[in-house]
Amino acid sequence: MKKILTIITAALLSSTLNAQSPVTTGNVIIDPYIGFPQSNATRSEPTGAMNYKLNGGLLSYGGRVEYMVAENFGVGVDVNYVKSGNNYDYNDTLYSVNTGMYDSLVSYNYDYTAQKTRIMARLNYHFVQNDRVDAYVGFGAGYKFAKRVWTLEDPNASYDANLDKALVPVAFRVAIGTRIYFTENIGAMLELGAGGGGILQFGLSAKF
Repeated sequence: MKKILTIITAALLSSTLNAQSPVTTGNVIIDPYIGFPQSNATRSEPTGAMNYKLNGGLLSYGGRVEYMVAENFGVGVDVNYVKSGNNYDYNDTLYSVNTGMYDSLVSYNYDYTAQKTRIMARLNYHFVQNDRVDAYVGFGAGYKFAKRVWTLEDPNASYDANLDKALVPVAFRVAIGTRIYFTENIGAMLELGAGGGGILQFGLSAKF
């Protein structure tokens, strides 16, 4: 039995090593993808909030273009966009001039929306390649644009105007991913990473 397992293992390794690589020097790879989840969409509902809802949902959207400068090394650009935020109603007291006290209960609406676009240079090292599978580790770094909008009905509420833009206008991502090709040029991609978009990114992959 051990001999049979050894023979099978050797055969699989041999076929992997001798298989034609799905990507190689000079290839251009395009990956349109969806990211999930985006962190701001998973914030807990504030205490006392009513009619709570998310602005933008749980998904981000993006795409990558990679050029293979060597058999196992690629450079490219990663761009993604996400809309996040929340909207809810809450009750607060209103100051009465007649009584000199905060004795009126009033309902207010809070609405916050953030739109973020990240543009990152990307480096990928491809550590496993056979005729169908292309696995890689990647690192990206670049700039983050952000636009934040608050709509506050409560006259006592305020926000820091300096928060209208990105607090730290730097984006980065460390990731590990794989592409599985169904044909010579078309496949699917799956990536798990930290920073720079959704933790899990999945989509299509096209090779030219």
